[in-house]
Amino acid sequence: MDWLRAASGKTRFGRLIYGKIVCIRHGYRFVSTTHRMTNEQRTSEVEEIHSLWDDTPCDRSPSVSNLRVSAFKRRYSSACCLNVLLLMALVFAIGAILYLILLPKLNAWSRNVQTEVVIYCGKINGVQHDNVVTFLGIPYALAPTDENRFKRPVELTTTELCKRAWSQNFTARLPKRSVHKMFEYKAPCMQLVPITDELVGSEDCLYLNVFVPVAGLQLGADLKPVVVIINSLFFMYGGVSGLPITQGQQPHSQTIQRADAIHVTFNFRVGPLGFLIHPTVRQANLGLYDQLAALRWVRNNIRSFGGDPTKITLFGYGSGATSILALSFSHLGQNLFDNMWVSAPAVGIPRMTTDQAISRSLGLYSCDPRGQRKCPQGLLTRAEDIVRLWNWTQVEPWLRDHMFGLPERYGRGGNSSQAEIESVSLNHILVNDGELIDATRWYRPVYRQPTVFGQTAHETSIYVAPTTVPFWDEAFYRQYMVQKLTAGTTVDRAAIERHIKSNNSMKNCVNPSTQVDFDVEAQLTGLITDARCTCPLGSMAKALIPYGNVVYQYYLRGTHRRFDPYALASFVSLAFHGWDGMIYLRGYTSHTDFLEPITQLERNGADDLTRLEELSNLLNDAMYMFSRTGQISNWTPVSAGRFHVNLIENGTVCQLTNFLEEHCVLWEELTNGDMIRLAWQV
Repeated sequence: MDWLRAASGKTRFGRLIYGKIVCIRHGYRFVSTTHRMTNEQRTSEVEEIHSLWDDTPCDRSPSVSNLRVSAFKRRYSSACCLNVLLLMALVFAIGAILYLILLPKLNAWSRNVQTEVVIYCGKINGVQHDNVVTFLGIPYALAPTDENRFKRPVELTTTELCKRAWSQNFTARLPKRSVHKMFEYKAPCMQLVPITDELVGSEDCLYLNVFVPVAGLQLGADLKPVVVIINSLFFMYGGVSGLPITQGQQPHSQTIQRADAIHVTFNFRVGPLGFLIHPTVRQANLGLYDQLAALRWVRNNIRSFGGDPTKITLFGYGSGATSILALSFSHLGQNLFDNMWVSAPAVGIPRMTTDQAISRSLGLYSCDPRGQRKCPQGLLTRAEDIVRLWNWTQVEPWLRDHMFGLPERYGRGGNSSQAEIESVSLNHILVNDGELIDATRWYRPVYRQPTVFGQTAHETSIYVAPTTVPFWDEAFYRQYMVQKLTAGTTVDRAAIERHIKSNNSMKNCVNPSTQVDFDVEAQLTGLITDARCTCPLGSMAKALIPYGNVVYQYYLRGTHRRFDPYALASFVSLAFHGWDGMIYLRGYTSHTDFLEPITQLERNGADDLTRLEELSNLLNDAMYMFSRTGQISNWTPVSAGRFHVNLIENGTVCQLTNFLEEHCVLWEELTNGDMIRLAWQV
C-alpha cells in the first residue's frame, strides 16, 4: 500500500483513487470480520479507519456513506443473506417434493387406511389412487404350462403351491416372509389379435386384480359387497389389460366409489387353450374351470380386503355372461356367488358331447400329413400352434353368418349332428361333459339367485352382416327381408310388412309410440337382435320364475359417438353388444378410439359426456342396491304373467308392458313358439 500511496500523492486525481481503494478495502474488512472480533480489536480497527479518514480524501468520496450502515448490515454481509435465502428456498423445494411423494401414504395414515393385507399365500401391498386401493396381478393358480397345459387349474391350496406360484414372478422366498407389491397388471392369456392374427399374451396368465374403495380398508369399516367381473368376447378374446379388444373393460374409480363395492377382475384361458378339448387329455371347458378357481379364491380371501364373502355378484356380458349362466346351472358353482348380472348371453343349450368334441378336435390337432406341421405323436403340442387353430379365417365367417346374421332355420331343434358340429366348429364351444355342464339342467338353477338380465337395442350392430347394408335403401331392405324370412316358412309377405312397419315405431319412456326416420342399419340390427337375444332372453327369464328367482330384465337404447370398440374395424354409433357393460364400468373414459377426436367423423348430438355419466350413475346405483339386497327399488321385476321390461334411455328408466310380445310376435310365428332355437349357440 505504501508504494500506492507514494504514487497517488503526486496528483489530486491519484489521491482520490487511493482514498477510494482504502475506504473500500477497510470497509469490507470491517463489515465482514467485525462479528468475529473482540471489543479491543473492534476499537483498534475503528481508530485505524478514522486515521485513514483524516489522511485520505474519503470525506470527499460518494462511497464514504457505505460505512454508515446499520448494526445488522455490519454483522451480516449481502452474500451471507443471499446464501441464507438460497438455502431456505432449497429446503422448501425439497419439502414440497417429499410432500407430493408421500401424500398418498399420508392420506392413508391419516384415515387409518391399510394398503397391506394378508391373504392365504402371504402379505401383499397395493397402491392408493383416486380413493381406490388396487392390488394387481395376484396369482390364483399355478401357470397352466408344461404338464399343466390342457388340464384344469391347480389352485393354491398349500404353502408349497403358493411358493411355486409366487416364485415364478416375484421372489423365491416364502410369501409369508415378505410383502409382495401388487402394482402391475399381468399379461393376458395367450390369444390372437382379431383380423391381424398377431400372437399376444402368455400361458402364465392366471392372475386376478382387486379394486377396493378406500373406506373399505379403514379400520373398523363394515364389509363391502363384491362384484366379480367376467369379461370375454366370443370365448376367443379377452383379458384384463394390454389388448385393444379389452379397452374400457376395467372398473373406473368412479364406478367403484358410486357402487361402493369391491370389484374383482381376472384372466382365464380363452380360445383353443381354454375351450378346445385335447383329444388325449380329454378335459373340457378349461376356461370355465379357471373361473371356478378364481371364484373360490375370492370366497376364501376377499374378507382380507374388507369384502363380504356372502355378498358376491357376478357381472358379465357376451361370453362372460354365458359363462355365468353355465356356472349358475352347475352344481360345481354352488355357493361360490350370490347374485348374477348378465347381459346378452348365449342362451342356446350346449349340445356337443365329450365324444363329439374329441372327434372334432382330433382333426384340428392332427399334424399336417404333408409335413408342414411336424410334431411328435402326430398331435400339435406347441401353444403357439394350438392357438392358431382358431384364427381369423375361421372366426370372421362364424361372426358374419352365425352370430350377427339373420337366422336361417326356424324349426324345432334337437341334438346337433356330428356333421353340423364339424362344419361350423365355432358354433359349439362349451362341452356337455355331464360334470360341469349338464344340458338336462340348463335353465334350472341349482339354487335361488337374484338375477338381472340385460341387453342393448342393437347388439348385432358391432358386426353388421351383410357388409353391404350401409348401401341399402328402404326398398331393397324390404325385399331382402321378405325373401329371407318367407323362404321355407308359412309366413306370408303381409306379415313381414306389418312387422317392418311396427318395428319402425319406437316405444320410449315419454311417448307410447314414436315414428322414427327409417334407418336400414338400425332396422336390420334391431330385428336380428330380437331374434338372437331379446326373444330368447325373455323366454329364459320366464323359465326361471318357477324356481323362485327374482329376475329383472332391462333393455338399453340410445346412440353415441361413432367408434370401433373392439378393434374389429367396425365403427358403430348404435347401442352395440357390451355397450351397457362399458357404461357401467365407465370404460368410455379410457377408450382411446372413443376419446380420439381425429377419428370422430360423426358425432351424434345425444352423445355428450354428461348424458353418459347419467347412464353410468343409473347403472352404478342399481348395482349398489342389487349387490347388497338382491333387489333394485325403482325397477320392476319379472313375475308370472307380468313380463315387464325396464327400458333405459336418456339417463332414465321406465317400465313398459307388452314390450317383448311386440318385439317377438314375428319370431314366435316363425319358430312355432320355440324362440330359444334362434339364440346364439354355445
